[in-house]
Amino acid sequence: MKKGGLGSRLLVAAWGIPLILGLTWLGGWWTVLLIAAIAFIAQYEYYELQRRQEQNPFRLLGLISGLLVVAAWMAGFEYIVWVISLTFLVVAFCAMAEGRPHQDILTTLGGVCYLPLLAGSFILIREWSGTPPFPAEGLGLTFCIWGALWIGDTTAYFGGKLLGKHKLAPRISPNKTVEGFLFGLGGAILFCVAWWKLGLVRFDIGMAVGIAAGTFGQLGDLVESAIKRESGVKDSSSLLPGHGGVLDRFDSLFATAPVVALYLTVRPVVVTLF
Repeated sequence: MKKGGLGSRLLVAAWGIPLILGLTWLGGWWTVLLIAAIAFIAQYEYYELQRRQEQNPFRLLGLISGLLVVAAWMAGFEYIVWVISLTFLVVAFCAMAEGRPHQDILTTLGGVCYLPLLAGSFILIREWSGTPPFPAEGLGLTFCIWGALWIGDTTAYFGGKLLGKHKLAPRISPNKTVEGFLFGLGGAILFCVAWWKLGLVRFDIGMAVGIAAGTFGQLGDLVESAIKRESGVKDSSSLLPGHGGVLDRFDSLFATAPVVALYLTVRPVVVTLF
């Protein structure tokens, strides 16, 4: 949770949460639009952070590719591979034509794979179809992800503030503590248990969401903190008052969604074994 005025945070939450949940509820291309907007702005902020480190990504090419990658999640994984492969070829050609170093190629592709590629897995989750008594499980599951991330973030913040004594990663984020991490994990899991009790998600999938949001979500936050520290800034931008930038606000989603999507992919095997 970012520092800033409580009023600013609440104001952003007042319009942001209904918008996010509304577009998630509608599904289809509305959810694609939501994820595309989040990924596009976060990717732009990422490239700006890289420029602060004296890197020079092909920003326009990277952003266009990112939008295509998000859209490709609706078409099939093979299309994602084609988009990323073609992006590499185009960016590599431009780099050679302009005599630019290979770091510019890697930074450009890094922005595409770190943000649009990972965030796009949320679309796969939303479109996932369950079986009775969960015919629209993708909707309940994506709502479960949002809730687990938000509750986990809140419990981690207050748990760390009240009881935090042992630093989690002092060189990356001095304010984060082991106690806060555990509170965040517990809060995310408890939310998912409540979601299961309400009959909105299967138990094993709910636990996968809780564990992913409580662990990988917080690790995603640490990764973004490391990038900001290397860039010498506190927030990725000032777009969202009281929260920082879009990359600050959704860094946990980028790490949580692909883990949940992976579990859904391997779940038939897991269920068969157990």
